[in-house]
Amino acid sequence: MKRTIMKLLSSLFVVAMGLFCTTSEALAANSDIAVVFFSATGNTRGLASTATVALGADKYEIIPAKAYAREDLNHYDENCRVNIEQKDKNLRPEIKDLNIDIKPYKTIVLAYPIWSAEEPRIIDTFIESYDFSGKTIVPLCTSGGNDIQQSVKNIKNLIKGTPIVKDGKRFMSNITAEEFKNWFDSI
Repeated sequence: MKRTIMKLLSSLFVVAMGLFCTTSEALAANSDIAVVFFSATGNTRGLASTATVALGADKYEIIPAKAYAREDLNHYDENCRVNIEQKDKNLRPEIKDLNIDIKPYKTIVLAYPIWSAEEPRIIDTFIESYDFSGKTIVPLCTSGGNDIQQSVKNIKNLIKGTPIVKDGKRFMSNITAEEFKNWFDSI
């Protein structure tokens, strides 16, 4: 019973932190880990909030210059924005004012959904915007069924500098901070 209550309180804390920490504001001060995330529907936001709490990290959101409307995310429509973007590997959606200086961070946890078995093109925009030399990049994804491997391969091909890019992992958005921290400490 006590364990269930602690898990519930932990989950409520993570949700509350996710609600109060939006846009590109850092959650914690003086951390050497940044959680940078993109979330179109909220699933990845939950994962990013959990990772932020578990690691005592700073959190930054990648916000598209042009927001995704509901119809843009209809993967069943071949002509929806997401499908058009994913088919064009050279497309780079513009990011709305991501004010992040990555220099003080040793580790960048990069969280995103999987779209058409890959990372969203806006993640490619972020990856190509910085030199990640000397950093460790830890990719995380949310997905209804696809794994993370292809997106990690793509990120490794696009990334500037000489970072260490971990293999990453697909998570459900409702993972607890304790479960996430245990995984992170094992990589």
